[in-house]
Amino acid sequence: MWICALVAGLPPASVADGVLTPYAAEDIEHNTNIFDLPSSGGTPVGKNGPTFADTFFETRAGVQGTYQLDRQQFFGTAEFRHFDYENFTLLDHNEQLLDGGLKWKAGYAVDGQVEYKHEQRMVQFQDLQASTQLILETENNATASANVNVTPEWRVESKLNDHELDSPRSNVPGLTLHEDSIVEGLKYLGVANLSAGFEADYLEGRYEHDPLALDPDYHQITAALAATYIVSGLTNFSGNVGFTRRSDPTNSGLSGVTGNFSYQHSISPKTSFTLQLSRLLNSYLTTGGNEIDTVAGGYVNWQATYKILVRAGYSYTQSQFPGTPETTPAGTPVIIDRLDHYQNATLELTYQVLHWLSIRPYARYQARHSNDYIDVFDSNIVGIEFLVKRPQPAR
Repeated sequence: MWICALVAGLPPASVADGVLTPYAAEDIEHNTNIFDLPSSGGTPVGKNGPTFADTFFETRAGVQGTYQLDRQQFFGTAEFRHFDYENFTLLDHNEQLLDGGLKWKAGYAVDGQVEYKHEQRMVQFQDLQASTQLILETENNATASANVNVTPEWRVESKLNDHELDSPRSNVPGLTLHEDSIVEGLKYLGVANLSAGFEADYLEGRYEHDPLALDPDYHQITAALAATYIVSGLTNFSGNVGFTRRSDPTNSGLSGVTGNFSYQHSISPKTSFTLQLSRLLNSYLTTGGNEIDTVAGGYVNWQATYKILVRAGYSYTQSQFPGTPETTPAGTPVIIDRLDHYQNATLELTYQVLHWLSIRPYARYQARHSNDYIDVFDSNIVGIEFLVKRPQPAR
């Protein structure tokens, strides 16, 4: 908490056309199933004896910055996190985030963005299988985009992405995933509040040092129709629907309809809601395979007063893992088409105590059912966050 007190006395630093905003937070969280383990299994033993539960303290400190140079805007964030567990002290660790880039414009017709993000963090236990081991992963993500208004009605959009994830496992200490992708889009802007068009996405990836990936190389092609409709202050709709095919000999011919939809609507000046639906084909690093995620959910925001914001949300995810290598309770290796059903419900309240201090108590319930016994779990989470952050001065 001493970091929060220190940051509270630091106003945002305004230098010429730039602003630096330091912030700090202390989060206290209790989880009834810290390792996301099935209740039918053995109980892990910590400093205070056998239990599934633990309480941890997360301390965050960072700084955000922007700098305006003519029509170009530089931005960046640097953040440090420390986690301190009461019972399972072997989980104590540090994390870091560095993110920066440039939003650029070249006249009216051309604009784009370049960004680089580096993050070191703990692998979530729901992505592991009956593990109680601390694993830190490092992700590097570089993107570059350029958009050209070839006419007042037509816009060409291009985006390149280089993604690398080093995420070791106990049996694969050098496990990494490297993906490169390019997205090309053509949008029509000739209708007020509406943009619509076509997108094509090509991705190629490779798993490294993973004996479970029969062929570590794969490539993926997506073609989709995309649209965005905005009625200022009332309704926003964005979405795309298309077809994705991944060429991977471990799952030959894996393909299907994919898409992503988001609908936002303001019921009143104080109340709004968002609905989301998606179906995506992703990479499942833990087994060097593929994952098809279908997600439906939404949340409601209620601005009770100018100081109090209440948010409630729920999501349901169905995940398919074709051709997943697993081990039966008897210890026999088998290949199954794993199917998971995951639910996540959240409730939180943000109270702006002072213009530089907010308090956010929250509660969450999560549960996963699966045809693989080792991936079944449920947990209850409660916590409270204290955030110190000076508001940025009006420009």
